[in-house]
Amino acid sequence: MRHLVGLVLVAAGCAVTVLAALGAARMPGDVFARLHFVTPITSVGIPLVAVGLSVESGQLFTVAELLFIAVLAFVAGPILESESGRVAAQNRGLISQGQPE
Repeated sequence: MRHLVGLVLVAAGCAVTVLAALGAARMPGDVFARLHFVTPITSVGIPLVAVGLSVESGQLFTVAELLFIAVLAFVAGPILESESGRVAAQNRGLISQGQPE
């Protein structure tokens, strides 16, 4: 049963990641529209894969390492996406080059 749960979680995480990548590749428009497709990967895809691998492994150190990576991606992902959008907007002259206000 543990194997099946782990397999389902990993498959769901991979499906989210693949669908988001395909959506970003097919999205017409600019970098701002495509950045929205990165959010499901860092917020849903990576955590699902990490939890699935943790369930499958069952070893304490491996579980701790996988969950740490998932939490790091979950927290840092939106911040990195926001800053990527800010840099793209600065490069296009849409906002000033100064510090955030």
